[in-house]
Amino acid sequence: MAKRILLVGGGSGGHVFPLMAVAQSLRKLDPTAELLVLGEGPFLAAACKANDLRYKTIYAGKFRRYFSLLSVLDPFKAIAGFFQSLWYLVWYLPDAVFSKGGYVSVMPALVARLYFIPVYTHESDSVPGLANSFIGKMAKTVFISFESAAKYFKAGKTVLVGNPVRTELLTGDHDAALAQFNFRADRKTILVAGGSQGAKRINDAILEALVMLVKDFQIIHQCGESQLAAVKAQVDQDVKEGQKSYASLLSANYRLYPFFDAKELALAYAAADIIISRAGASNLFEIAALGKPAILIPITGSTGDHQMQNALEFEKYGGIVIEEANITSHIIINQIQSLLEPENYQAVSARIKTFAKPDAADNIAAAVLS
Repeated sequence: MAKRILLVGGGSGGHVFPLMAVAQSLRKLDPTAELLVLGEGPFLAAACKANDLRYKTIYAGKFRRYFSLLSVLDPFKAIAGFFQSLWYLVWYLPDAVFSKGGYVSVMPALVARLYFIPVYTHESDSVPGLANSFIGKMAKTVFISFESAAKYFKAGKTVLVGNPVRTELLTGDHDAALAQFNFRADRKTILVAGGSQGAKRINDAILEALVMLVKDFQIIHQCGESQLAAVKAQVDQDVKEGQKSYASLLSANYRLYPFFDAKELALAYAAADIIISRAGASNLFEIAALGKPAILIPITGSTGDHQMQNALEFEKYGGIVIEEANITSHIIINQIQSLLEPENYQAVSARIKTFAKPDAADNIAAAVLS
């Protein structure tokens, strides 16, 4: 009889994409396994469609650390999500539940525990969020990406696996990627990746430095859907003002995107010589798997300051960390130039690759299937 695995998650790309990586590994290790995804959000719906996964939506109440009128609805959404989970789990009767954490995972994990269905969860960051702190108490195993996260869970319950990475992100061809972006092979390429929702502070810093950057480098800039109009307006203004000087460099050496799908991201990664990124776990483990030197700009005030803690772990392997408050165009350019020095580049690339754990998704899938 085929095993049934329920995958739970949603929200941002940082939760969704590792969930898809585990789903791919489950299919690889056991092609007969039946998979169902439970969660919410446009990223999850799109990812499930792209991976041909069955998907059911549930409501999820969010514990907010800030004032919002939406907080009035959250208790009712949580209750609705509990009853939806009761129905879906008794209807599907999974052999195991794998949760990627986040507030949408809480009710399905709780119901699974009530039904005596084993729960496995994964914590991406060095400091767990509230959801995984709760789910971890019910889980049979808590998979962690950073060794420092172990102290937040019961002794003996954690397994260090790293963060699952989608294999299709690692298969891009450098020359083909340059051709896709209409870039030259004799210029270095910088990828600016602000995450699935973009990063305004990084966008502002890149725009401030843009005219100087395009003189020497090619830039692929992923700015976030919500910030596309503002960033494009500023770039168009720069092109207009530089008609007699640098406008042609901007046109030749700058590419702007709101968001990358997996195929586009694989090309951007393949083309890039250096990556400027936030410090979410997915970003870090993708960068490490590729062995690309990186400049990290963690979110200030992230939950538990987890992005800074993630970045400091990565820094031990050669990543460059810049605090948001310290970003200037000159610092960014100086760090890029330093990383591109041939001896430094090769050494940093080799060190960063040792941070990677390429078998994370397979190790999680094997444990869940067992």
